[in-house]
Amino acid sequence: MLLLLTGAGSISAQWSEDPAVNNRVTPSNVNFYEPQILTNEQGTCYFFYLVPTQLSNGQDAFQYRMQIFSPEGLRIYGAAGKIIAAERNITWTKFNDYIVLDNEGNCIVACYDLRDSDPSRYDFNYYIYKVNPNGEMVWGPVALNGGKPDENMTGLSMCATDDGGTALAYTITGAQPTQRITQLERLDSDGHPLWEKPVVVEPGATTQRPVVVNNGKDEVMVLYQDASSQYMVRVYDADGNDAWGESVVLYTGGFSSDKVYPSFNVQHGPEGGVVFSVMDGGWDGRFIYMTREGEYAFSSANVGTSVAGPDYQSTMPSIYYDPDEQVFYAAFSNMALYGQDGHGVNLQKFTTKGQRLWGDDGVSIVPTEGGQQIANVTVRSAGKGRAAVFYHYMGSTAYNDPVSAYMAVVDSEGNVVMEPRAVTTSLNVKNNLTVSPLIGGDHYIISWTEKRSNSTSECIFAQYVYIDGTTVNGISTPRAMAETGDAACYSLSGIRQQQPVKGINIVRQNGTASKVIVK
Repeated sequence: MLLLLTGAGSISAQWSEDPAVNNRVTPSNVNFYEPQILTNEQGTCYFFYLVPTQLSNGQDAFQYRMQIFSPEGLRIYGAAGKIIAAERNITWTKFNDYIVLDNEGNCIVACYDLRDSDPSRYDFNYYIYKVNPNGEMVWGPVALNGGKPDENMTGLSMCATDDGGTALAYTITGAQPTQRITQLERLDSDGHPLWEKPVVVEPGATTQRPVVVNNGKDEVMVLYQDASSQYMVRVYDADGNDAWGESVVLYTGGFSSDKVYPSFNVQHGPEGGVVFSVMDGGWDGRFIYMTREGEYAFSSANVGTSVAGPDYQSTMPSIYYDPDEQVFYAAFSNMALYGQDGHGVNLQKFTTKGQRLWGDDGVSIVPTEGGQQIANVTVRSAGKGRAAVFYHYMGSTAYNDPVSAYMAVVDSEGNVVMEPRAVTTSLNVKNNLTVSPLIGGDHYIISWTEKRSNSTSECIFAQYVYIDGTTVNGISTPRAMAETGDAACYSLSGIRQQQPVKGINIVRQNGTASKVIVK
């Protein structure tokens, strides 16, 4: 049996036509940390990463590097990217937002270093820049906290504001050396501070790990963890006034990891408000929708609504809100017994009141079973009420077997209208899958990190993927495979796979085996 490569329209040849090759974003000999990727509505991709280095005097530093891909897949900077800043630093990193998009598709960039610290001390600050899609520096650097660095400044969170500016929240030292307080400030579209000094959230209390999100009507919500480790919410208007006059409890269910930041995600909610998704202290994926007035939309209140069925657990869900149907889609890695007895991929649909629409377990995209691993499950709009689900898949329980990225599409009735298709197929371990929103109604830009045999370091790769799961000349799943539940696909080494990959595959069905070749 021979699988033919099928065309899917034409775009600039700058985007790779081969899902096994892809577009390499970062140099093949440069180690980096904390990659962050954002794609604007026009399809411009901003890639940001930190490269450890040393200054001429021998002091440690980080190069804050950026690469930009045009919608056509053209590099804006040279192959090594552009160094935004390279100042004295320390060789370990902290959780920060380094990039955020403003309302016009420009990129707000944050660098975090010791440039204004006394040479004998380690006092940090954030330095903010604006870069446009052409790679031009519009303004910056602008130092936060009135230009005063602080040894405990950390945890920057940023969001775009309705006036075209940016809101920024972070933690510094409080009145006592052991106290940590959260500050909020806002910059206008030209980088000028809107307030004479930052607003302190709960000045008398210890607060940490802040997140800021646009609340609509030029207000912002500040989420923060209090001394009891629960997450609280407070709202501030454009003038820095406390809009609610008090903090409201958002979440109390704990976290699956001591590293709190990777255990939850925050995004703008429908009609303002916030959607908070988390893998809780019991290894259960949940989410909360709080309205812009500070009310719980779900009856589960501050515990959150579980996305998995009663017999399963799940990872932190990825949430997409469909404004036309006014429903939430939640995609997640379905787990049996803390993942030890198997992983799968499920999609559930919820009303804005938190009611399940697709039974207890939702739609199974990849059946939950042992012998496979799932990561980075992500849901995006696929238009016309449909949802596209992306994920990384490894067909074993090893730590270094090949990983591919897959995509499936589910319609508004819960039918899997496009079975999982591989959209990256190189035979290496992959991490950090990132998926853009739907661009132009017909494609996505996905990216991930991966080390290939011709590289001395891990690299960021990107791929242009059509809404039907094909690349420019990508591999489409044959309907015979998709419609036959008894067919099983294996590599030559005997590892079961979800679908054929490039090269020779063995398909077993009804006691017979056939060879499938993918070019």
